[in-house]
Amino acid sequence: MSRPAVDPRTCPTCGDPLRFEILDDERFLVVWSCLNCGLVRTTEPT
Repeated sequence: MSRPAVDPRTCPTCGDPLRFEILDDERFLVVWSCLNCGLVRTTEPT
């Protein structure tokens, strides 16, 4: 049974859209946050 793909721009906790902000453009460090529930994730390429 296949599951639909999860949209990475949607909060996995509450389903609201995530907002992003670039913290460091030299290292491509980005923070994703949800304004509704307060979830914060950071992404950085390896």
